[in-house]
Amino acid sequence: MRNNSVEVIVISLSTATERRRNMTTMLEGSSLKWSFFDAHRGPDNPVLSYDAERVQSRFSRELSRQEIAVYSSHFSAMQAFLERDAADYLLILEDDVIFDIDFPLDSFANYCAERDFDYVRLFGRNPAKCNWIGYFVDRSIIRYKSSPAGTQAYLMSKRGAKIFTENFRSIEATIDLAMDRFWDSQMPLYSIFPFPVIERYSPTSIPIAAHDGALDAAHKLAWRVNRMMDKARKVYANVALRRTDAQMRRRSPKFEQVREVA
Repeated sequence: MRNNSVEVIVISLSTATERRRNMTTMLEGSSLKWSFFDAHRGPDNPVLSYDAERVQSRFSRELSRQEIAVYSSHFSAMQAFLERDAADYLLILEDDVIFDIDFPLDSFANYCAERDFDYVRLFGRNPAKCNWIGYFVDRSIIRYKSSPAGTQAYLMSKRGAKIFTENFRSIEATIDLAMDRFWDSQMPLYSIFPFPVIERYSPTSIPIAAHDGALDAAHKLAWRVNRMMDKARKVYANVALRRTDAQMRRRSPKFEQVREVA
C-alpha cells in the first residue's frame, strides 16, 4: 500500500498574533509538516469573480467583504497546494481550532485514498443528516446528506482541489456551502466522527452581512427557483449514492480500540 503524504496549512490573518501563537504552540508538538497561509482581506485572487446581483438570486443576500475574503483565502490555498505538488493531501485548518495531534493523519489519508475520498470534513458546525458507512479504527465514517457548514478543518486530495479550483471560480455563496455542493462537484461529502478537531470558543472575525430580507420580487423569485432546483438535485444525488454507501459498509473494517499512540 502506498503511503499518502499530507501537507497542513493554517489559514490566518498575518496580524492575528494570539491565534497564531496558539496554533504554533499546538502544532509544534506534532510531527506534522505545516505552515501558515496569510489570509486574504478581500477578493484578492484575480481568477475569482463576484456578481452581487447573481449572489442575491443564488444566496438570498450579498456576502460581506470578510466572507468573500474567506472564500478567496481557501481557494488560493488550494491553488498553491496544486502548484507546489509536494503532497498527496492537503489539510486546511483555520486558526481558531484545537487539533488532536495524536490523530493518525497519514494513516487516515491512506484510508481516504483507498476509497477515493477527495473531500473529508474533520469538523462540522451543525448536526446535518448523514449515513453511517464504516469505521476508521474507533471512529465512525459518515457521508453527509446536507451541509453541516463551517470550514474550520478539512482534508482535500489533489483531485478534489483541482475540481474545486476549476469549477467554483464564481463566488455565489459562502465557501463552506460552495464546497459542500456535492451534487455539483460530484465529490460526496464524507466526514469522521467524533471529529479530531473542535472550534475554540472565541469572537468571530467574519461578521455576516446584514440581511433585512428586502429582496425585490425578481430576486426573490429567482432565489426560490434556484433553491428548489438545488434541493431536487441534492435529493437525486443522495439517492444515487445509496449503492456506494452500501458497498462501503460491506468493505468497512470492524471497530477497533486504540491500543497505542505512535
